[in-house]
Amino acid sequence: MTATTEYDRFGPWIDEVTSLDDVPRLYRDHPLDLDAARLVLKVPRNIARRDATPDMDLYDHLLVVDATTLTVLSRRAAERARRGAPTAPAGYDVRTVPLTHVVAVQESVDLLDGRLTVRTDDGAVLAVRFNGSARTQVTRLVDVLRAGAVGGGPSAAGRALDAAGRAVAPSPLDPGPEDLALVADVTAAVRAHPDLVPWACHGRRRLTVRPAGALGLVRLAAHALSPATVEGAVVAGDGSAVEVIGRSAWVTRGQMPQHSASRLVLPLGRLDAVALTPHPVYADATQVAFTLGAAAVTIVVPAGSPIESVVAAAVRAG
Repeated sequence: MTATTEYDRFGPWIDEVTSLDDVPRLYRDHPLDLDAARLVLKVPRNIARRDATPDMDLYDHLLVVDATTLTVLSRRAAERARRGAPTAPAGYDVRTVPLTHVVAVQESVDLLDGRLTVRTDDGAVLAVRFNGSARTQVTRLVDVLRAGAVGGGPSAAGRALDAAGRAVAPSPLDPGPEDLALVADVTAAVRAHPDLVPWACHGRRRLTVRPAGALGLVRLAAHALSPATVEGAVVAGDGSAVEVIGRSAWVTRGQMPQHSASRLVLPLGRLDAVALTPHPVYADATQVAFTLGAAAVTIVVPAGSPIESVVAAAVRAG
């Protein structure tokens, strides 16, 4: 791909790389076996088209997934030139993640702000920002990572959670009129994974601050002007993974409607423990903590909600 062609094709979309001509010039010297790759995506820089020039490296990341590994090539920002000296080429960093070490994958979008987060069993976090309009390609990537991460049967904690979910499934998808978008997201996930069954769901609910102490009184006053809401979510499973489909933040402030979306995938074979704890700030919310090796993922649900009940049953059984 020549510099002019790369510039001509540049936009906020994430393109699949299917030939060496599609590889951005910055990453051309990296050995790339397209025949062995399951998916290769190039993620553009977050700049307006009018600010791009033909001499710029226009792609922040090249994401490569083969049968065993996720490889992420990331553009290094060039250091500022000093005293008028020309800026040195930025180059790129390479990070490889064995798929068997992936314990959590999350895609989230809030309007045009998108983020892909991959967590590994050593506690490391790999995050990639993208334009939210390109979510379809990121969803494809999540599905490919999911397939590579769910090998083997569920762990003891995974079996307990799966059994608790199946005991109450299928859950009616009725989160309320403000969360109908969640139903569409669940439907899309089930279409991609026909064995995926919704276990439990809830709609968005207003939260109450714990009034303890002087800090509690300050929080009460602040929340009177900007109330807190635990956002709607659906938990589903298919025996290989548990998925949490919701919003980009579990708890939000203010009274504006939500237009964000999130999908969290946790392989059941990598789940070491799940725990419930009361939320430290909100009296009617519960934190659900998933432990996966050295990684930890926490979501927030309404106290007494169907999702809390499923997790509580898994905790008792485990």
